[in-house]
Amino acid sequence: MREQGGLVLGIGNGFQVLLEAGLLAGALRRNEIPRFRCHDVFLKVENNTLPFTNSYRRGEVISVPIAHGEGNYYIDHQELIKMEQQGQVVFRYCTEAGEIASEANPNGSVGNIAGICSKKGNVLGLMPHPERCAEEILGNTAGLHIFLSILNWLGINRQEGVTVHG
Repeated sequence: MREQGGLVLGIGNGFQVLLEAGLLAGALRRNEIPRFRCHDVFLKVENNTLPFTNSYRRGEVISVPIAHGEGNYYIDHQELIKMEQQGQVVFRYCTEAGEIASEANPNGSVGNIAGICSKKGNVLGLMPHPERCAEEILGNTAGLHIFLSILNWLGINRQEGVTVHG
């Protein structure tokens, strides 16, 4: 793992820190409609080859909560094209049917982007909160798969008591 660089996961304000530190490209701005948004959204998994996403299927649609006032991801058009070509767009806001549509975008993010990774794939930043949907008692385990993916990548078997349904 040392040769590849350690794994770094930034969620919400953690994503903002990764952007400001230059570990990820782009910036976060105030939501297009300037108000705090706190509700569940649908995300489409665009890249499932990462240490963070190997437990998902490419194109899978998951429901994850958001809670932010400055979640409007921005990057210039040329950089966006490069990121897309390099598989750095990891999650996009979408409809329940998986359609990438403006009405599914809660904050105005360019390209409906909800999460991106570094060129090496070892740094992931996203605005939605997978940690808030990682236990059955919360009514949703879609976010658990990010953490299970990390364990898979590290070669760690799930410990007894960790059960995933759905």
